[in-house]
Amino acid sequence: MIETRRREIVELLEKDKMSAKQLSDFFRVEVGFILEDLKHISISLKNVHKKLKEQFSVCNVCGYEFRNREKLSRPSKCPKCKSEDNTEPVFWID
Repeated sequence: MIETRRREIVELLEKDKMSAKQLSDFFRVEVGFILEDLKHISISLKNVHKKLKEQFSVCNVCGYEFRNREKLSRPSKCPKCKSEDNTEPVFWID
């Protein structure tokens, strides 16, 4: 079941950009499961010379970009202005 979902995630992200929340809504599972799938997919794609790309989260208050973030999840708080109003990262496969 998980392998099938991961294959479907790969197919979706090869066609369009989606956030983890959008993927969790699509598959009707918790975001945490999708984040784990994305980590696994990122590693697996190296074997086929593709890459999981990410449009970084941005603070909606001050514009800070979360570029050097290792976690794939949405950041909880901006380190610059402490706002919790941040966009979700968006993923695609290239």
